[in-house]
Amino acid sequence: MKGMFRMKTKRSYNPLQKRMLGRRYSSNDIARQLQEVLMLWRLFLSTFTEYGLGPEALAEFEAVAAAHEALVVGRPGAITAKSLSIAERDATINAAWVWVGKVGVALGKIAREDTDCANKLNAARPDEDHELWWCIGAMASLLQEKAGQLAASVPTTERLEEATGLRERLAVIFSAASEAKQAPVQDTAEIDELDGQLYLMMRDFLEAGREAVRAGLIDRPISTFRFTFIGPAANRRNHTPPAEPTPQV
Repeated sequence: MKGMFRMKTKRSYNPLQKRMLGRRYSSNDIARQLQEVLMLWRLFLSTFTEYGLGPEALAEFEAVAAAHEALVVGRPGAITAKSLSIAERDATINAAWVWVGKVGVALGKIAREDTDCANKLNAARPDEDHELWWCIGAMASLLQEKAGQLAASVPTTERLEEATGLRERLAVIFSAASEAKQAPVQDTAEIDELDGQLYLMMRDFLEAGREAVRAGLIDRPISTFRFTFIGPAANRRNHTPPAEPTPQV
């Protein structure tokens, strides 16, 4: 069936990149998510074996999960410090993606008629959070270069000023040099790396689960195999407005 299998671009992650990825998420939320993944993995193990995620892969995940639990239980103070700083980091990363979206759309209009702009814009587009620092710099340079082709109403100066501030904040979040200077971050480095590793393992598992649902091998809603405690789904759940009170007769 055409288009049923949706292969995503894969990339490798070194320990530092896993650590930076893990910093985005609460260790407690990772722990909650992995319990849900373990339940699904064990329940549909025979199906996941067909996707290369059989008993050996499950055992590897269980071992990493056990190591993660031991660290979380053993360092409650470090986990608290990490949790308190996650909101600020998430706000910066979210603001960076919003900036990329605004500038990308503005430059995209020019790119339709300007091959040079199209090539540079495509090269500058980020795929992962850790690419934002470099990509915002590249997009800001392109924005400045093509400013004369933009409508007068486009806030080019404002976007360029925002880029400077965002890159400064992103450098603090993702710079390897800053890691050694921040005690709370340094204290959780090992936990961060496991958070990142578990996130990647769960992401691969959930992707395989969605493929199995599409193939008719698992009779569950496709939403069963999406993150529920971390990422956009968790944010939507946390910000759902309370239900209106039932009117009293």
